[in-house]
Amino acid sequence: MADLWGILWEVIKESVSITLLVLLLMAVVESINISSSGRIFKRIHGKPVAEVAMACLLGAIPGCAGGFVVVSLFTHRLLSFGALIGGMVATFGDEALFLAAQSPKQALVLTSVLFVIGFVTGLLLQKIPTGTLATSETHDFVLHEEHQHLHENPHDRHWKERIIHFFREHLWEHVIKQHALKLFLYAFGTLLVLGVLNQYFDLQTIMENNSWTKWLLLLIAVGIGFLPVSGPHLIFVMLFLQGSIPFSVLLANSIAQNGHAGIPMIAQSKRNFLIMKLTTMAIGLLIGGILIGFGF
Repeated sequence: MADLWGILWEVIKESVSITLLVLLLMAVVESINISSSGRIFKRIHGKPVAEVAMACLLGAIPGCAGGFVVVSLFTHRLLSFGALIGGMVATFGDEALFLAAQSPKQALVLTSVLFVIGFVTGLLLQKIPTGTLATSETHDFVLHEEHQHLHENPHDRHWKERIIHFFREHLWEHVIKQHALKLFLYAFGTLLVLGVLNQYFDLQTIMENNSWTKWLLLLIAVGIGFLPVSGPHLIFVMLFLQGSIPFSVLLANSIAQNGHAGIPMIAQSKRNFLIMKLTTMAIGLLIGGILIGFGF
């Protein structure tokens, strides 16, 4: 019982620490997004390399913000299917923020690898016409477009008003109210489960003695990647940081999952969402399988 209380106390402390670090990173990303008003210039439209590169850069932004913009641009027919897939491969939701808070070096490595994979696969799929998947519907940009007029001419507004607006509308209403509790619960739940499991199982030893477990974990990681949410995928980040799973499994899950970015796609077209997810899952399974075969 004493061991369990010790685990619980350590989990609470680590969860609070992770949550505060992630909220800080989210605030930074939010401020960067505001400075650009979430706008992407139409000049890249029709330029395959530029489209895919822009989509991957947006996807590489920690969190779901960049993914939302990629989906919105696709539904507005400003990005091709290849660029959409490239952006979705490059993004891995709020897990990117957790990984950056825990290990910036590992976060940079994983983000860079995802960017390269997203860029290459995006270019390979670039010839697929957007119109074969996207419906004729268009929707408003998801990411703070309702506030865009407040940021278009920032020099016209007093600096105090801009600071108050940022803290009230973005930091408090979006970052803290919408994410703080969920971030803490995700971190707490994941760390608690792993802490208890580590008391009874040594996953790393099990995998070393049974090679088939890597392939099973790969299938589970890609399967869970279908979920259009952030949170469940956090367990793969934590297991990787503990050295319990190989990089190939984490990478496969990160390719397959897109955080919350898939939700607006569901609203726009369930068919588009299904095609997008099955494509990223297939890529994740292929890349993860190749890496496991080479011992990564």
